[in-house]
Amino acid sequence: MNFFVGFISDLVLNILSRIKYSPPSIRSLYTYFKHYDSAILPAINAGITVISVLIPVMIVSYIIFGFATPVNKKQLLLLILLSIPFGYVADVIIYKYHIFGNKLDPFYEIAGAGFWGAMSLIFSIIVSWQLLKIA
Repeated sequence: MNFFVGFISDLVLNILSRIKYSPPSIRSLYTYFKHYDSAILPAINAGITVISVLIPVMIVSYIIFGFATPVNKKQLLLLILLSIPFGYVADVIIYKYHIFGNKLDPFYEIAGAGFWGAMSLIFSIIVSWQLLKIA
């Protein structure tokens, strides 16, 4: 589920990056998206990135708290709190080591590295949890 949330979120960001009235940080993502022939590959990259960061979070959560997937709001909150440093560090690594090349540099110059990586992981966890609850 988290892969698909990351995938769809990236497609939405791709569209928003082309809209004149989007915030500058989102518009700066256009320099990343325009290098691809299709919106699919960057969306796949986003989904893989979410999963690559979430798996270690789930492993650590299982070791510390005894669960990998939250089943109630308390567990969801614990997983979110645990995911913040993982998402932050992953975003900084993506930036510092140019995991996706230099195409994201304009975004990082405006938004900075770390915070939005953590927020995107939290968003994925919350949306996936909600979707699984209603499924």
